[in-house]
Amino acid sequence: MDQVIFHPDHFEILIDLRGFRPEEIKCILTANTVEVIAQNAQQMENAQKILYLVRQYLLPKNASSEQGYCCLVGEGMLFITAPWIM
Repeated sequence: MDQVIFHPDHFEILIDLRGFRPEEIKCILTANTVEVIAQNAQQMENAQKILYLVRQYLLPKNASSEQGYCCLVGEGMLFITAPWIM
């Protein structure tokens, strides 16, 4: 389950992406949104298994997305953060 936490000086989003490799994850931070896309294709004996995840968050107007960043932490957890405009 995703977690969104609002702090006095920044916000944080934590998304569970276990099962996806770093190269299969795309995090796009724009002025108004955070979009996360992850896709994993696994070839099985007689079939192909595809995992696909999309998350989109609308950012508050006082978020500074230009200073925000996304990174993987721990075992497959995507951490997204950006400060508030003061």
